[in-house]
Amino acid sequence: MSQRPITGDIVRYRGKIGFHAVRAAIVTADVTTLDPRGVASGTVPALDSPRHVHLWVFTPGEKGGFAEFNVGPGDGPGEWSPQPTARPLV
Repeated sequence: MSQRPITGDIVRYRGKIGFHAVRAAIVTADVTTLDPRGVASGTVPALDSPRHVHLWVFTPGEKGGFAEFNVGPGDGPGEWSPQPTARPLV
């Protein structure tokens, strides 16, 4: 994913707290799908750049996941990175 992410892309997200676990996440908003009325009213956080996104992060726990807002690219805690290409299961 050398291009900027778009809504619906699956990415990896590294947690900000504790173990910094890597989890699957789906992009729920990007700069082209972000609702400007929600940003203006304060109900939706703005994005800092075209590479920042809002995510739904999947977890194996009972809640199933959580939202993360204005997440930038990278491999560090609190950042998203491209999902590796599909590979055969062994």
